[in-house]
Amino acid sequence: MKPQTKNLSLAWQVCLMVMLSVILVMLPDLAHAQATAANTPMGAVLCTVTAWFTGNTGKGLATIAITVIGIGALLGKVSWGMAIIVGIGVAIIFGAASIVQAMGTTAQSGCTQATS
Repeated sequence: MKPQTKNLSLAWQVCLMVMLSVILVMLPDLAHAQATAANTPMGAVLCTVTAWFTGNTGKGLATIAITVIGIGALLGKVSWGMAIIVGIGVAIIFGAASIVQAMGTTAQSGCTQATS
């Protein structure tokens, strides 16, 4: 093995060990955060972003994206593979809540709007 490749491999291994250590240290915090994520300011921001993606803004952007990519594919300017990828991406965005719920999470699904 070349010296550069050996050093790069060692750097990746060190990076992986540091990331795993950080995750291990944060596990108790992550377990506690699951129950109260929607009640935090960051949880509210994430719920707002989710509402943007799945609400009228997201539907409008998805419609424009599908239209533009479809026209580009029909004219031969965009590959059909890219058109399919965009379609799958849109389906994943709008089906994300169902996907998460199907994974069997025990946390409350969906965002709750705070009433104050």
